[in-house]
Amino acid sequence: MSDTDSGSVLSDHERTTIEAAAARIVPSDEGAGAREAGVIDYIEGLLAADDVDTDISPREKKEYANFILGGMGGRTEEQQATLFKLHGTGSRHLQAYRDGVRELDRAAAEVASGKDFRGLDDEGQDQVLTVLDERKDPFFTLLLTHTMEGFYGHPRHGGNKDRAGWEVLGYPGPSFPHGNEKPYGWYDANEPDEFAEEKKDRSS
Repeated sequence: MSDTDSGSVLSDHERTTIEAAAARIVPSDEGAGAREAGVIDYIEGLLAADDVDTDISPREKKEYANFILGGMGGRTEEQQATLFKLHGTGSRHLQAYRDGVRELDRAAAEVASGKDFRGLDDEGQDQVLTVLDERKDPFFTLLLTHTMEGFYGHPRHGGNKDRAGWEVLGYPGPSFPHGNEKPYGWYDANEPDEFAEEKKDRSS
């Protein structure tokens, strides 16, 4: 029987294992890390794209063409989910994560007999992740990429809770409406600054 929660694409075991691994990639040593930033929510949001309806309209096909050319910036979560489905990333990544969790647990059992990845201490978890990194394991590369996206990306995508990643960088948020003025770029020109009042209060 699966222990997947209703509306969730990951079982409890898969979710907590992935969260533990991400927490060792960006640990909360002196400040917020991947766990506090809700990186697991970002990752599961990506994987949930696998559940998108496969009936695609002509408009959505046009959206897909735009996705290939210009990426995901500025699109709604619903649009992004559809585009992930069209691009085939949802199902491929979901299976990759499920296989990855099994590999983490297998490697953990070699480090400490009878334990899964979640049961290892920080040193043991680091040892497992280092092995995957050194052999250029595709799952580790995927997890690393998604962890960075979830930690440093815009909070609207499900990660970077309380802007923890931005706090690490000292980044106050998008510079809208001043994008395209040096040194700003497209992202700043097209993403309204949701934190303008907070920045105004901070500077006063």
